Amino acid sequence: MRATAPERYRVQFTIGRETHDKLRRLQALLRREVPDGDPGVLFDRALSLLLERTEKARLGAASRPRAAIRPGTDGPVPKAASPSRRESRYVPPEVKRRVWPRDGGQCAFVSATGRRCSEKAFLEFHHVWPYAKHGPATVENVSLHCRRHNQYEGELIFGPRNTDGQGSTSAPLPR
Repeated sequence: MRATAPERYRVQFTIGRETHDKLRRLQALLRREVPDGDPGVLFDRALSLLLERTEKARLGAASRPRAAIRPGTDGPVPKAASPSRRESRYVPPEVKRRVWPRDGGQCAFVSATGRRCSEKAFLEFHHVWPYAKHGPATVENVSLHCRRHNQYEGELIFGPRNTDGQGSTSAPLPR
């Protein structure tokens, strides 16, 4: 990908026969809206739809988020009522919708020198006060972290990760 003019980029890639056939069918179906069949316009529309669908699935994004079924029932889920939510690291869609733009869609980790991580891929919802220590899944307690910084923060709190598969991070016991 390279810039050809301000706000214009040239993208070149190779597609297979099936993808080519899909492109041709789409050009024919959208001939009234895109008379010249410009693949750039179709590519933009396809990316917009895919991005909307992915953000909805991954971030709980919605043009009109649903309200609570009954006012006052959107609090923490009691353990007995829904063990799967308490035993998982479930982050409600409303929290995801608010955390993502607040953190600018990038890792929110800031080093001791004040430098913020610039990673925008492989982001995870990180509990500032750890989930294992009953940290709530609230906007104030959740931030975006890349995989490495999420793991780093976990190791600061809980120690090095178990890598031997034996249930302990220490050296194996003598026989």
